[in-house]
Amino acid sequence: MDRNKELFEVTSMFQTFMKTISRDFNKKSTSLNINQFKVLFIIDNSGSQTVSKLASALSISAAAVTGITDQLLSEGFVEKERCDNDRRIVNITITEKGKEKVNHLRAIKKEILQSYFDILPDEEIHHLKRIFTMLTTNL
Repeated sequence: MDRNKELFEVTSMFQTFMKTISRDFNKKSTSLNINQFKVLFIIDNSGSQTVSKLASALSISAAAVTGITDQLLSEGFVEKERCDNDRRIVNITITEKGKEKVNHLRAIKKEILQSYFDILPDEEIHHLKRIFTMLTTNL
C-alpha cells in the first residue's frame, strides 16, 4: 500500500480513537469536559498557573483558557488571583473541591482507558509508548 495512504489511514484511526475516548469521558464525567479536566489536572499536579502557561501547555489560546477557567471558577473548582506586582497576570489555583473532582475524574479516566487498552498485551503498550515518544519528541 502507498505510504501516504497508510499514514492517512493511521491518522484517521487515531483521530477516531481519541474522539471516542473524549466522548466516553464526557458522558461519564457529565459536569466537566476534557479541556476543563486537563486544566484541573495541570494545576493539581504543578500548582498555581498563569493563564498564559496553561494556554501554552494545552496548545490553545489564552482567551480559551479564560473561558475554561471562568467555568471552573463558577463551579468552585478553582480560584483566580491577580498578581500583586503586575495586575495583568492572573494566577489560577485549584480549590479543595477541585482536588476532589480531579481524584474522581482520574478514576473515571483510568476505567475508560483500561476498557480500551486491556485487549493489548504489555509489549504492545510499550511499542505504542515508544512510537508516540518518537513522534512527539520534535513537536
